[in-house]
Amino acid sequence: MEVSGRRTHGAPGGQPFAEEREIFCQPCSSDGDWVVVMGYCQNCNEYFCSACLRVHRKQSVSRNHVILEGKSMPKSLVPEVGVEPCSELCASHTNEIVKFYCSSHDTIGCGDCMVLEHKACKVERIQDISCSYLNGPEHTKLVETVGKFLQNLEDLGACIPLVEEDMNATYSKALADIKTFRKEVNIYLDEAEVEIMAEVNNWKKKTGKTFSELDNDKISIQNEIKELEEKLTLQSKKANELFTAAKQMKERMITIDTSIKQMFQKGQTQSFMFEPSSEIKQIISSKAPLGKLAKEAIKRNTQNKLTLDDMEPQFDGEINIKTHEDKADCFIIASAIISPSQIVLADYANKCLKMVDIEQRKLSTRHELCTGPVDVAVVSKNIIAVTLPDKQKIQFLSITQKNTLTESHVINVNGNVRKLACQNDKLIIGYFNKIEILQMNGHVVKTISSTDLSCIECVAFSHDSMAFFVSDGSRERSLVYKFDFDGNILATYNDKTLQAVGGLTVTTDGTVLVCSWTRSGGIHMISPACKKIKEILQQNEHVQFPCSVSFCCQTNKLFLSNSRYNLDPKLKNVLKIFQMM
Repeated sequence: MEVSGRRTHGAPGGQPFAEEREIFCQPCSSDGDWVVVMGYCQNCNEYFCSACLRVHRKQSVSRNHVILEGKSMPKSLVPEVGVEPCSELCASHTNEIVKFYCSSHDTIGCGDCMVLEHKACKVERIQDISCSYLNGPEHTKLVETVGKFLQNLEDLGACIPLVEEDMNATYSKALADIKTFRKEVNIYLDEAEVEIMAEVNNWKKKTGKTFSELDNDKISIQNEIKELEEKLTLQSKKANELFTAAKQMKERMITIDTSIKQMFQKGQTQSFMFEPSSEIKQIISSKAPLGKLAKEAIKRNTQNKLTLDDMEPQFDGEINIKTHEDKADCFIIASAIISPSQIVLADYANKCLKMVDIEQRKLSTRHELCTGPVDVAVVSKNIIAVTLPDKQKIQFLSITQKNTLTESHVINVNGNVRKLACQNDKLIIGYFNKIEILQMNGHVVKTISSTDLSCIECVAFSHDSMAFFVSDGSRERSLVYKFDFDGNILATYNDKTLQAVGGLTVTTDGTVLVCSWTRSGGIHMISPACKKIKEILQQNEHVQFPCSVSFCCQTNKLFLSNSRYNLDPKLKNVLKIFQMM
């Protein structure tokens, strides 16, 4: 009688006759017992039957290992990593080699270190545990962290030219402002000089007029006196006539005397001198600067650049994304920014992923899938994930150095998964009317079912990773919800102009952008608290039925695609680019 799961032997002492692609339990096969496997341990790189798997899961050293079962198991054994002799020298004891690991203190060291400092701890040989470290949780997290560091540096590299451009613009503006202010100062001084010079000239003109009048009066009085003098000379020998003439002249002489005194008084003009402005003299003596550079203004300008509220989109061109391999018009149902120079598109109609070189403005990679993708998300710098609802799985793909895509592992899910968001070590997936929160290995942490969810169109993490947004659309309504990870609705966006929802994305400052999937199009800009900020791109000649949207915070570029069966031909098969400014 044959035991279930076991196979009869073929040649004596050899492996039994196996069915096609059948794999046997490795611990059992080492004892000559051939049992079909039921699970695979990623940490140990080993296949187990059901009995060995139960033991493996109970042992303290392996109970937290990642186990793959059924279709998730690899089709063949992953090549083992060679265990080479330790060669790293100890930092404390330079003549000793690092050979041991203390799990209590999470530290490595040589034999002397362990004896002197970790005598009471649990110490293991590195060569005994190093193989299980590969692809384990800690190693996976380390690889992801390194990838994030590299991504951050790449983002920084993309930001540096933009910051340099801003600084050059700031420098040019500062010089222009200085010259403008200097011109204003010069104009003010020129006008002040003209004004004071006019006052001097008026004074001179007035004084000249006075002297001219005095000269005329002097001549007139002089003639009158000469006339009197001549009359007195003629009457000097005639006593009676002289007396009479003298008496007649008496009053006239008084008038002449008064006129001469008045002329002397009129000739006593007041002199003047220039007295400089005390305020301007004080500025000169203090050597006050022409102005100052206000750091607050520079900071405020930087903040304005990162805030979308006051920006408006300007059309910046389009990229053709249809290839000769495509059998239908592109239906870009989702997109995701990989870097400031790369964006990946999910083309549902042509069952493929497309990577676009933003700088070169051309399609760089097309990767055929087994079925139409419905969503795409960036997991790390070199890994992306797509939802394949027809296959009920999430497919992970690696980006090679040549910018091609290769399929890696999959996560099987509990239904027709549609939407996907990834951040840190957490996945959010959306079915038609429910949400699941998963670990990166596919383990379901939380299921969220709500009567408010009837037709999930998009999911996205909040900028602080403390919540997530869900767009939900049906014939009766189109809403955006903000959930916490316990399934509670924190806020709701309900606007009558949002008649149908398309793509949704969240920017680094927390702003939510959601497509209005209508002929008039447009993007609703929503605050983190689900309050309406404004609408952009409605009734725009480049936008009809926008289905996907992505935003690059480093370049402030907005990417969207239009999709519908009766779309204007000039709006099909292209990725539209808008510069927010």
